[in-house]
Amino acid sequence: MSIESSGYSVGGVEMPELADLIWLFEDEPTPQHEDLAWPVGLQSFRLRRGSREVLFSLDPTSGEAYLTFFEAGEETVSIGRLRRLETLTVEKRNDYEGLVLRFDHERFDPLQLQTRPVIRLTWNVMALGVW
Repeated sequence: MSIESSGYSVGGVEMPELADLIWLFEDEPTPQHEDLAWPVGLQSFRLRRGSREVLFSLDPTSGEAYLTFFEAGEETVSIGRLRRLETLTVEKRNDYEGLVLRFDHERFDPLQLQTRPVIRLTWNVMALGVW
């Protein structure tokens, strides 16, 4: 089930309302440059669950996202410059909460960032050379 809200489009990316992203990450967006306000420029949300932490950064106008994961304060995984985003969807069902990123080309599977009950990334990608 997706969170029901009007949502909107920025730079061709369909996304939930800012309030839904704040609810999901339990955090206000932090701009890369102080003079830019949502949804302009690179904006970051940070969420911690136990020893895991995720930093989700999004530039709605360019349709690019970045994910960095930490375990016990140490960076473990970084996925940068996810381009050609088509939609961001906040999902909530039973005890699950997360964000689904869909790309504008059908051959790329959606990226799923689970935020509750634990932080977890799910993304099926093709081996290099198959694209």
